[in-house]
This record gives sequence, structure tokens and C-alpha cells, in this order.
Amino acid sequence: MMAALHTMAQRSRALPLTDNLDLYFALLLRENHRAAVAMSALELNKGQDPALRAEAENLNHDHQQLILRLDSAIMSLRALPPSFPEHTMQSERFSRLLDAATSGLHPAAHRFIARLKSGSDSLHARSSPKEEDAGTGSVDRDFAALLITHHQNSITLARAELELGRDEHLQQIAYLVLQDQQREIDQVQAWLNQHPEKVK
Repeated sequence: MMAALHTMAQRSRALPLTDNLDLYFALLLRENHRAAVAMSALELNKGQDPALRAEAENLNHDHQQLILRLDSAIMSLRALPPSFPEHTMQSERFSRLLDAATSGLHPAAHRFIARLKSGSDSLHARSSPKEEDAGTGSVDRDFAALLITHHQNSITLARAELELGRDEHLQQIAYLVLQDQQREIDQVQAWLNQHPEKVK
């Protein structure tokens, strides 16, 4: 699970800047959704809980469909003539999008894993990066916990697009991300609340 998030962050940071902020958002969101597909595939392959597996199946399908929509939007945006020169005031907005896509993801995920391993009352639990990347020992709990931090970043990215973007189609996608991923966060958080026992 953590490997999917690391890969997402690395690929996001390696994306070249374009002269179109909407295109950059679409590229970042595609990496984000690829990570979600990888996480859901792992849950479907190794997870045991029926409710989480059903959530993973829906997520896998929905995110792959959205990736196709993003691919189409990316092709259309790349065909447009340049609208902004590179390295202008847009650079600050590009940075804000990249930060929305990646900043805080790993620390938040690591804190969540540390709390699950130490008990829900251990708000300041700490562990080494190697221990954090190893997860809780349960694919189901790792999927639920890390999906929350992953989706929180997706929501932050979508809000940035709604604030900064100009493409109507991508803003519609961003709005759907806000709705759908908050619902998915609520569902897996409810599962975690119903399964509070510490993993040995």
C-alpha cells in the first residue's frame, strides 16, 4: 500500500510543468487515481474483509473509468495552443497544485499507521520509516487507513483545481472527486471505527 503512495508521489514530482494549469491538474489527478487503483487491486488480491473488498471493487472500477476521462481531457488540452508562457506567475499556482497532490501524504499516512499499531489513544505514537512502510500487518486495515490519507490529498487537489483551474470539464471532475472521495473516506472510517482492536 505504501509503495503505491510512494510511486504516486515520485511520479507526480517528476511531471514536467506545462503552460496549462488544467493540464497539470489532470496529470496529477491521473497519478493519484493510478495509486488508488493499485491499492484497491492489492485489497482485492489479499484482503479478507467482505465490506472492504466490495469497496475496493467499486473504487477500482470507478477510478479506472475516471482515468479514461482524464486521458481524454489530457489529449484535448495538449492539442490546444499555449495560453500562458512558462515560468510566469503560473509557477506559484503549479506549486500549489503539486503541494496539494503530495504534501503531507506520507507523514499523515505514517502517523495513521503508527496510531493503529499502538492503539487509538496513542495520538503521538512514533515509529521508524521502515516500520511505517511495513504497515499494520493487516492488508484490510492498511487499505482502510491509507485510503483516508490518499483521498484527503485527492480532495485538496480537487479544491485547488476548483479555485485555480479554468477548464469546465475538469472542474466537473474535481467536484465529483470532492463528493465521491469524501463518501469513500466516511465508509472506510466507519469500518475502522467498527474494528478498533489492535493488530498484534
